[in-house]
Amino acid sequence: MSIRHNINQRSTAQQPLETAIVIVPDAWCLPEHYEGLATACRALGSEVMIVQNPSTRGPMGEGTAPPGLYDDAANARRIIKGLVRERKKVLIVAHSYGVVVASESVRGLGMEELTGVSQGGVVRMLFIAGIVPWEGGERNGSYEGHARARAAGRRDGESEGFMYHSPEKLAECMYSSVPYSQGLRHAATTNTTQSARAFEERLTYAGYRTIPVTYMVAGADRTVPPALQERFIGVVEAEAGRAVDVVRYSVDHCPPVTGPDAVVDCVRRAAGAEGYPNCTWI
Repeated sequence: MSIRHNINQRSTAQQPLETAIVIVPDAWCLPEHYEGLATACRALGSEVMIVQNPSTRGPMGEGTAPPGLYDDAANARRIIKGLVRERKKVLIVAHSYGVVVASESVRGLGMEELTGVSQGGVVRMLFIAGIVPWEGGERNGSYEGHARARAAGRRDGESEGFMYHSPEKLAECMYSSVPYSQGLRHAATTNTTQSARAFEERLTYAGYRTIPVTYMVAGADRTVPPALQERFIGVVEAEAGRAVDVVRYSVDHCPPVTGPDAVVDCVRRAAGAEGYPNCTWI
């Protein structure tokens, strides 16, 4: 079943659904990157939406500033807020840079914050190899002191404010757990250019401070190395003042494509299969 991005997808078997999963993509990644994951998540009995980050679209034309983090966050917030207004319990699944977008977008939308006000709200966020700046920090600064990650993220070029990587680099860094030829195919079909501005704008609201987090560590990630992911877990715990639910898998940077079963396991866990009282869908 095809997914229309930024348009609500409802199951014909369940009208209306009380839960929703919102997938917030990584930089460089088109919504098509997540369609297989969305199909699997829908089988759990939930409405599923994939956000299209405006910053991941390519040059906008002469005289038009490239979209940035705040454009991405405003777009994601519109979708999430609409679901909350429909009294839905929302699980956000955010991939890498998508964590920055999700964190910026959820001010005032957490289930715990809306207790007594609304039956809906964001119950939990699942971070997949998530990049987590401190509040007031930006994506680029989050890599400070980690030469390996900075080298992997170094752009191959830039045009009109949009960065690009070669398919060969994407195959090597993002799809390292599958044959190289398969990685090249993924890079050619589900990746695109990325606005540099999105990596430079600062996080003004640390949504992970008020909404519980499950963090999926990608143990074979060559883009956001595991040691850096562990550091990001520490950022969440320091800001939130509570432990992060951590799950570790030996997957590369793009498990929604190369290891979807592991991601679905994490979604089930985040959605209540392990008994979380604030998010019990399953």
